[in-house]
Amino acid sequence: MSAPTSTRWQDTGIPSTANGLLLRAIGRRKRLVGPGLVLMTMWQVSEALVPIAIGVIVDRAIIPLDRWAMLWSVLGLIALFTVLSLSYRFGARLSNRALQDEAHDLRVEATRVPLTRRRAMDDASSGDVLSVCSADADVAALVFRQIALGGSALIGIVGISVYLLWTDLLVGLIVLIGVPLSLVLVALPSRVISRHSTAQQTAIGMASSRATDIMTGLRVLKAGGGERWAAEQYRDASRAAADAGIVTAERTGRVQGIGSLGMAVVLALVLLAAGYRVLSGEMAIGTLVSVVGVAVFFEEPVRLITAMVGIFARSHGAAQRLVDLQASAPVDESGSEVPAGSRLQVSGLELPDGRELDLEVTSGELVALVAEQPAAAEAVTLAIAGHSDGADAVLVGGHRRSRLAPAIADHVVVAPHRVDLFVGTIGSNIAMRHDAVRDDALGDNTMDDDDTPISDEVLAASAVAEIVEHLPDGLDHVVQEGGRNLSGGQRQRIALARALHADPDVLVLHDPTSAVDAVTEWEIAQAVRWLRSSRPGQATLIVTSSPPFLATADRVIHLPRSGETHSGTHLELRETSASYRSAVDR
Repeated sequence: MSAPTSTRWQDTGIPSTANGLLLRAIGRRKRLVGPGLVLMTMWQVSEALVPIAIGVIVDRAIIPLDRWAMLWSVLGLIALFTVLSLSYRFGARLSNRALQDEAHDLRVEATRVPLTRRRAMDDASSGDVLSVCSADADVAALVFRQIALGGSALIGIVGISVYLLWTDLLVGLIVLIGVPLSLVLVALPSRVISRHSTAQQTAIGMASSRATDIMTGLRVLKAGGGERWAAEQYRDASRAAADAGIVTAERTGRVQGIGSLGMAVVLALVLLAAGYRVLSGEMAIGTLVSVVGVAVFFEEPVRLITAMVGIFARSHGAAQRLVDLQASAPVDESGSEVPAGSRLQVSGLELPDGRELDLEVTSGELVALVAEQPAAAEAVTLAIAGHSDGADAVLVGGHRRSRLAPAIADHVVVAPHRVDLFVGTIGSNIAMRHDAVRDDALGDNTMDDDDTPISDEVLAASAVAEIVEHLPDGLDHVVQEGGRNLSGGQRQRIALARALHADPDVLVLHDPTSAVDAVTEWEIAQAVRWLRSSRPGQATLIVTSSPPFLATADRVIHLPRSGETHSGTHLELRETSASYRSAVDR
């Protein structure tokens, strides 16, 4: 999903880099991040104070055998462990709240791209988009865990270093020099880990895409005996994802090993220096206990920082995938114009074969377009829908299609030949909440109780009435994923009902009845004609070679495989054009 150069980041409000995305995430959760970091730092400092407190108890209570000092020491330890426990509990809670909230917002933000961009994900598969919108959003939000654990660990290391310098200059210098060197060795490979993590997430997306593709065509695979082929295809994709994961884990483990080795060396040097000080009489036994305990404690924050480097690399890679997803869908150049009327004009639309098409559908007219080349028919519907560069050649109600507001379902609806149904009911797939109240960000949709009901005329015109009258639940009949529990003809009729229910000023249908039997197709053509003409001022374009629709159209435009277009009634074109007769009589 590479970013096109035409993407206008300044219009989206989305950072254009992975670092920018992570910084924005931190900024909008600062009310949780700040207190969470303070509490987690208190936890780290309390952890460090435990060996220091034990050393003080040894010198002040155990060696002198002072009972009152021992009593106060026990009370002090209880207070210290209370602070330690509560600060971690509430600090982790705040950090996890920030993580979960940001992950939710990132998922919504990523999902909004295909819902609101006119030309979203032209080059990305649905599985890849799904992986970004789910897994990558969650991984990117792990930055808050890095801040809570890694940030508090860094602050803890600084505090402990100051204590060691104050206690013994030599020991403090060993720590101040050795720990930063260990951290540098850990940080150097982080960019490599980030690249491998990005590759891993991409491979996971490809595997998800392959699984989605297989599940979509599962019936066809089983009918044709392609189960083994499908299994091999998914196995290859899954193996690629597993290999990428192994590489990422190997690099991360190597970094953690380097960090542990570096700290082991530092700890050994601290023990040697402190032991020498005790033998020379320059350090008390209690102080030795504190120094050794603190030195051992050093391993914990350094281990956390080492682990955080690997997690940050993963978060950075996931954030880059989120940025790439935004860049893969060009920002709509459309404005806020709304069609004034229902006149549809196509002027100079360039077709795939290089020809240009001109057509017009006036208000109240039903026009059929017979395109002998499927690519030409697809180009026309995509241009009118605003999904191609050809949208500049289309006028709707006197306004350029490319300049119309994105949400104009009341004015223009283009129903493609491919039928997409969604999990729900037949009624929900038809209504599609056309009367829902939408905010600008498509973040909150509410539905009023008085939404426009699906009319009997729409059900009759699409022949959906014949379907629901034989179902116990009627319009409440459950539709499974992709409408797989319905036949092809039933899915087409529901999609047609969806387009008719929207009741737009301009309606474009692309082969709406190719999977319907001839008798039902004729009834649908007549009913659609009556329904659209019964509502004055509406324009209808049907891209089809279906004789029933052609016979009921006011005018037919014939776009042959080569040469000029011809216009007339169905009977006129049959009498004058042999290629037209051949196209409609197949």
